[in-house]
Amino acid sequence: MRLRSLMILSVLIVPAMGAEPEAGSDLSKIQGRWETSVGKKREMSVALEVKGNDVSATISPKRGPKLKASGELQLDTKSSPRSLDWVKFSTPDGTEVPKVLSIYRLEGDKLIVRSGGFNDDRPKSFEAGREGVWTDVMVFTRPKPAEKAATVSSNP
Repeated sequence: MRLRSLMILSVLIVPAMGAEPEAGSDLSKIQGRWETSVGKKREMSVALEVKGNDVSATISPKRGPKLKASGELQLDTKSSPRSLDWVKFSTPDGTEVPKVLSIYRLEGDKLIVRSGGFNDDRPKSFEAGREGVWTDVMVFTRPKPAEKAATVSSNP
């Protein structure tokens, strides 16, 4: 009886833990790597890697060390505009990052995100916000594949 209960639990829980996003859903469309530049002069690059609901972010300023954090995305496709919340984020040293409420839209190969800032209200439109990197409209794109060096054949 006990073994049977454990087997049933594993069938229910394990797929939920490693579940792939539903095909065609917004979550499935944002899987993978995304990049953008942020700041008044676009002086910082931001790279996201999305796997399921998990996301890791690397912020690279022109000067200074890279900042890394990882956490989870929560999407609500039924809200208008659609919402994206950055939750449970922390840095590699364990520093917790406040929740950030955002809105998003997908346009072809672009993920457009407008955030309210740390612990602030969710924005209602995609117009640029007040001062601050995280209240700006961020347009993420997929990185372009590295161009392959042309090889010249020396065959006669």
